[in-house]
Amino acid sequence: MPNSKLLAQARRSWEEAGLANDFVFNKVMLDKRITLEVLRRVLPALHIKRVKQVVSQQEFTSGHDAKGVRLDIYVEDDQHNRYDIEMQGANQK
Repeated sequence: MPNSKLLAQARRSWEEAGLANDFVFNKVMLDKRITLEVLRRVLPALHIKRVKQVVSQQEFTSGHDAKGVRLDIYVEDDQHNRYDIEMQGANQK
């Protein structure tokens, strides 16, 4: 019965996963309504009306030999403002 053990372990891992889990965080933040609400709460002075684009794991490089960056969640609003939403896994003060 190794398959039932693996299934039980996978189910337990899924149930224990929270928003800090990379997979869960990315799936949740791809919902434009949730992303818009997060941005509005974190940046209320900006009065963001609509989120136009939400991309998970967006990569940027400046050249073929340059080191690139990967953003957890890359967002663009209807005013062409761009936001980077990152999950902070540890409290680094």
